[in-house]
Amino acid sequence: MATRIYIASDLHAAEKAWRKFINAIKAGVYRADVALLAGDLTGKAIVPILERGGGHEAEVLGVHRRARDAAELAQLQRDIADLGYYSFLTTDAEADRLSRDERDRDELLERLMTERVHEWMALATERLAEVATPLYLIPGNDDEFSIDAALNDPRYAPINGDGQVLDIPGGLQLLSSGWSNHTPWATPREETEEQLFERLDALAQQVRDPRRAIFMIHVPPHDSGLDEAPLLDENLRPTISAGDVLRGPVGSTAVRRIIEKYQPVLSVHGHIHESGGERRIGDTLSINPGSEANHGILRGYLVDIGTRGVELAQRVEG
Repeated sequence: MATRIYIASDLHAAEKAWRKFINAIKAGVYRADVALLAGDLTGKAIVPILERGGGHEAEVLGVHRRARDAAELAQLQRDIADLGYYSFLTTDAEADRLSRDERDRDELLERLMTERVHEWMALATERLAEVATPLYLIPGNDDEFSIDAALNDPRYAPINGDGQVLDIPGGLQLLSSGWSNHTPWATPREETEEQLFERLDALAQQVRDPRRAIFMIHVPPHDSGLDEAPLLDENLRPTISAGDVLRGPVGSTAVRRIIEKYQPVLSVHGHIHESGGERRIGDTLSINPGSEANHGILRGYLVDIGTRGVELAQRVEG
């Protein structure tokens, strides 16, 4: 009997997408035996909610929002969280100070990131308490190391597989890594291609049988069709030619080398939101579910793995 894997990635602090993911596992919507989340759990922006005139106000995606009472304030906070942003209640004076104090602003963002990851892990633990489907996840290159304590907290049910090879249901093994090759944004978990290859190769040597293994590596393989993104100029702006945005492969050569060398039955990736899909690299099926989590859309993949390999690969959306 095949083992069904439910895969998502790159939720980037989007509250609605996280709840959809957890509820789909709890309800058995896809009858999955294993759930995987391939990295990038946190967001990147803070929205101050200002205390004004007996109410609260905020600018959300260029729209001025006002909350006149506690119920409207709670709705405003939910709407901001669903977008993958972090909100905090403050005054005009304090918001102005933080806008000019990069260190304090970064410390606040890191604290809000960590708090939400704890909240997510606690919610998953509660919702999945009576569910037989285990959830394995990893941080991604965008995620600060400060969230690792929450991911590794033994009180929580989700299992942080980062840097490990774990036995999972179906007689399979899961190799996991949230690191990437270098990006233009100098994110926390990135390194040279050679360093990344050495990291992944050391893990792959622990795998008993690659044809019964899933490699969950946040960054997709280079030039695979799962890593197409806008090409940026020296100012980190998209390159335009004849009115069109130029796109090209930005994935990792190290990841491609690892897949070509070991040929796992399945490789799972994320990182490049707009390059969802599936490709073959030799005998390996490589998956990037893609992401529109910040629009409230949960993109995912179902993959059935039987004794002869992958029997089904299907995109799903919620």
